Parts: sequence; structure tokens; C-alpha cells
Amino acid sequence: MSVLAIDTASRHRLVVLRAGRGGELVAARTAGGGAALPWLDRSLVELGVSGLEAVVVVTGPGSYTGLRAGIAVGLGVAHTLGLPLHGVSSLEVVARSAPDGETEMLALVEAGRGGAYAGRFLRRAGILEMRGEAHRVSLASVALGEPLPVTLDALDLPGVRPGDPVRALAAAIPAALARPPLALAGLAATYLD
Repeated sequence: MSVLAIDTASRHRLVVLRAGRGGELVAARTAGGGAALPWLDRSLVELGVSGLEAVVVVTGPGSYTGLRAGIAVGLGVAHTLGLPLHGVSSLEVVARSAPDGETEMLALVEAGRGGAYAGRFLRRAGILEMRGEAHRVSLASVALGEPLPVTLDALDLPGVRPGDPVRALAAAIPAALARPPLALAGLAATYLD
């Protein structure tokens, strides 16, 4: 049995993968952005949906159009197959890309127009916890250093640690599954001003 995970929150990156409940990667497909729905359709055919036990979708913050496409596809798969649908924030996925030894990190998701969505995370005993609220910041105002800034995007900032989007999404699966499933009606993504 495996879990399908979908991340379409970025304007420049699409990720869909199958992994075990513990985040063990089975197979993944990535693309550089663009038309999410046709690519997701092809990726689901390639990865297959038989034997799934749950679906995980990234709920934002991120690209409005991308989030809507990924959540819609995740909802469609979950509803059609009678599976639970779980959500995880894009900032949490980014934070999971930080090296194992890091206890505090600043997750950054590209927001366009010289900005980023930011969230501060603390890791204790393997548990990742968000400190405060997600907010939009100017890239010019991001203080580098402590905590470690991490991203899955190509941000033009020296000192920002880039992560692997496939590994980060797979690593987010256990935490997403530990939360109650999302309602299959009335879903909404997270959009920040």
C-alpha cells in the first residue's frame, strides 16, 4: 500500500509521487511548472493509482492556479477511490528539506514580485512545529543566518539552503497522515496577501 502526494504550489515546479506511509519514496514525477492539469493526468497514469491508501495534497501558500489544480486532482482521486485526503502546508514541506541536524529553520516559498512566503519552524525529537504565523516578506528583508533559511525554489539570495522537492514532499507524508483527513467538500487553499 502507498500514498499519493501532490505538490503544485509553486509556479516553477510540479511534483507528484508515491511513497509508503513512513515517507519511503516509491516513484516520483517532476516538471518545471506550466500547465498542471495535463501533466498531472499523465503523471497519475504513469504512477498508477491502484493500491493507494491515502492522498496528500499541498494546501499552500503558493500559486493560486497551481494550488487549485493540485487540490482538485487530489480531491478527485480521493473521492473516486474512497480514500482519505490529507493536507500539508507548502512551508512545512520546505522545512522538511532542512538537514537533519538543524533544530530551527526559516522556510521560504517564492511568492513573486520580489517576495516570499515565510514560516519559522522548530524541530525537537524529530517533531516539526511551526512557530507563529506564515507571512509574506520581501526577499530583500530576509535576514540570512539564524535560523537556517531553506527553500525548494530558485530564490536569488546568498546563504539560502536549497532542498530536494521530492524528498521533502515524501518526508511530509507521515505528519500529514497523522492529522485528521480533510473534508471532501468545501476545501480551500491558503493564500497570503
